[in-house]
Amino acid sequence: MAAEPERTDNQPGQAENSHSALGWGGEIGGLVLLALSVVFMVGGWQLGLGVPTRLGTGAFPFVTGAILAILSTVICIEERRGDGIAETPDWVELFAICAALAVFAVTADRLGLVPAVFLTVIVASMPDRTLPLLGKVVLGAVVALGCWAVFIELLNLPLKPFPGS
Repeated sequence: MAAEPERTDNQPGQAENSHSALGWGGEIGGLVLLALSVVFMVGGWQLGLGVPTRLGTGAFPFVTGAILAILSTVICIEERRGDGIAETPDWVELFAICAALAVFAVTADRLGLVPAVFLTVIVASMPDRTLPLLGKVVLGAVVALGCWAVFIELLNLPLKPFPGS
């Protein structure tokens, strides 16, 4: 008797185990975003929402947190349905984004806006293998100068562009 080849396609009635130990990335990500949305909403509430005709300083973080809460709930629901629409997270890129945020937080006060943004863009773009180092440097310079033009020159925000200024 010849053995039948093993079938890899899912038959109706055949349950696919889509939630293995590593398959919970979508749910975990959705729950992390939901927790972050609660932080934004509580912070906005504490700052004061104001009234519809004169919004308070906490209105924007509160509304942003509410939108994030809705979107993260949709992410969790879609992941539980198991439609397979979510991809496995790229942990290297996620780490690069977290590292870039940390670099900006550490360097913005010490080095000023322009160098901090430049370093942030360089760190965030490191996982991209399609862009050469010179391209990353040019991208960092363009974004940093754009931030200087928008936030310091156009909006006149009280940010120091360089150390000692």
